Amino acid sequence: MSIEKERISTAQLVILGLFTFIGDMALVYPAAMTSEAHQDAWIAALISIPPGIALVFLFVVVANISPDQNIIEISQQVLGKWIGSAVGGYYLFFFIIAASTYIREIEDFMCTQIYEGTPGGVIRFMSIVLLVYGLRLGLETVGRAAQVFFPLFALFLVALMVLLFPQVQLDRVYPMMTTPLPDMLHTIMIGVFYPFGEICVFFMVYPYTRKNSKINRDIFIALCLGAAGLNLILFLSLTVLGVYFSEHNFYAAYVLAQKINIANFLQRLEALMATAWIITTYFKTALYFYAFVLGTAQIFKLKSHRPLIFPVAFLIYGLSQLISKDIIFYVKEIPPFWVDWNLTLSLGLPLLILVVYKVRQRAAASQANP
Repeated sequence: MSIEKERISTAQLVILGLFTFIGDMALVYPAAMTSEAHQDAWIAALISIPPGIALVFLFVVVANISPDQNIIEISQQVLGKWIGSAVGGYYLFFFIIAASTYIREIEDFMCTQIYEGTPGGVIRFMSIVLLVYGLRLGLETVGRAAQVFFPLFALFLVALMVLLFPQVQLDRVYPMMTTPLPDMLHTIMIGVFYPFGEICVFFMVYPYTRKNSKINRDIFIALCLGAAGLNLILFLSLTVLGVYFSEHNFYAAYVLAQKINIANFLQRLEALMATAWIITTYFKTALYFYAFVLGTAQIFKLKSHRPLIFPVAFLIYGLSQLISKDIIFYVKEIPPFWVDWNLTLSLGLPLLILVVYKVRQRAAASQANP
């Protein structure tokens, strides 16, 4: 019997998925993709979409092994109590570290780009208070809030993209196909496992969705739209800011918004970009926070996950400070290892669970029909 009683609709699941997919990627994606592929980054990003969609298809297949159970419960059911609990614990470790990292991203962005004189701890504390408030209200409330904010986010993002098109200079992506093959393959790997791999948090949300017959179609349409949005941001970054600036500025998308100038009248719209980014990152962080709290309660057989929200909030507050000594360390040292971590959690472990499940299924069928 699940300790989570609340349910979200398919539409809310899809919107939360879109927010999680874009999330912090809206700002950091251009720098991550151009670091090795340079002007060919947009090509690598397009190539990464089909394998990324295939990765999410794997998530759906594994989640449907037992549609009413999350990855913690499925792992224990398929791999056994001890190995399954170890796999579940590994996911929980990722969820808590990811939630702390996104809080630190919000802090670093706000303190370096908008509120430069504000202590980071204040921004971090305000972010965590909002997260605790949202999670105390419950999963269903978070889903409804996502529906409310989605039109605002979509309006901001589409407006920013459309207003930047007059400044596009296509010559900035030439010459094409000059990136060495190893660097190109590594960039494609980043394009697959950085945005798509982090959807693995929905292993913890999918069972609590009121599913309709079109849920799989809606999930893949939303992901295609999200991938198109991220790739468009990357393409605009390359063609408006240039390769060098896209590669060396961690917040290239924010700087893009500063470049908007229509007839010297419509300008300085970077606050809209910041608002859209904070909205998506809030919901992404909330889901990772929720996944850790719920999974921990299930592993320790608690009757409710709600008593853990406040203690975990303090844990995230401390971890977000310890996760990185400064923004330079965060930008240079964390991303390469983060991609490998995503690969393990989004491909390696789900594939292991699926293979073991199929083997056990065949073994049971052969015993039933000797």
